[in-house]
Amino acid sequence: MIVSSATPKRVRRAYRRYRHGPGAFKVDFAVEGGVPWQFEPPKHAGTVHVGGTFRQIAHAERQVARGVMPEDPFVLVGQQAIADPSRASGTVRPLNTYANVPHGYTGDATEAIVRQIERVAPGFRSRILKMAVRSASDMEEHNANYVGGDIVTGANTARQLVFRPRITTRPYDTGVPGVYLCSAATPPGAGAHGACGFHASTRALACL
Repeated sequence: MIVSSATPKRVRRAYRRYRHGPGAFKVDFAVEGGVPWQFEPPKHAGTVHVGGTFRQIAHAERQVARGVMPEDPFVLVGQQAIADPSRASGTVRPLNTYANVPHGYTGDATEAIVRQIERVAPGFRSRILKMAVRSASDMEEHNANYVGGDIVTGANTARQLVFRPRITTRPYDTGVPGVYLCSAATPPGAGAHGACGFHASTRALACL
């Protein structure tokens, strides 16, 4: 923590008890002709969730939570060229993917991601021209806030869904005058893009 020495002990203790969530293993692809989805809806979707049935996804996520890399992980697929055709280069389409992996996972999930997409888009593997891989540890090296590859900045436990990063009515306060926390580790958490920063800045302005 940048201002650790100035942060009150109770706040430091709370931050150290904060639980981080699963890591993310990211693979970006250059795909000739795009993904040959077996079904029609994914062909027109900017974001596709690949994981099988509800039961299969739940099983994979339970394994990740236990620190075990699932054979068939949940994979999020981004097809940005559908919304923005300028992202493509001729017939070559970019494809951004990441799989949920155990926190701090040091293995290679590339093949598992390719296999999952191939399962619902036969022929995908043969269309791959290039890949760029960023592992869970690479995620943390790129951004120290992604501890263990945790890109959502905290486990979504029952407690941390309500109180994050610590039990307080002022989650954006660090205890250091003029210093506020605005990451996804604060309410409302990851997914509500920009809301954490908005609320932190509102709190900061209220203290002027």
